[in-house]
Amino acid sequence: MRGWTILIVTLLVGAGLGAAGTIYLPSMVDPYLPKELRIRARVVEGQVLNKQREPNRLLVKIQLEQGVILATYTKRVAEVDLLVEPGDTIALELRSGEPVVDEPPIERVKRKK
Repeated sequence: MRGWTILIVTLLVGAGLGAAGTIYLPSMVDPYLPKELRIRARVVEGQVLNKQREPNRLLVKIQLEQGVILATYTKRVAEVDLLVEPGDTIALELRSGEPVVDEPPIERVKRKK
C-alpha cells in the first residue's frame, strides 16, 4: 500500500509542476532563448499618429486600443518611411506591452481613405 501512495503522490506532484511550468515558465525563459525559439508575438493594429525622420532612424507614434506606443526603426529606414504615413492603420508584431519598441515587424499597412 505504501508503494501506491508514493506513486500517486509522485504523479500528482509531477502533474502540478507540469501545469505550473506551462503557465509560468515561457515568460521567464523567453528573453534568454535564441530568436528562432522565442514565443510568437501577438499582432496588434493601430493608427499611425505621427512619424519623425532623423538621419539614422525613424520614429513612429502609433495609437493602439491599449494606449500609445513609439516604434523606432534604425534598419531599412527609407523603406519604412515610404511605406507608413500618418493616418494609416498598421499591424505590428509585439512581444510585450512596452511603450517603446525597437524594430517591431510590420505585418500589414492599410492606407487611409
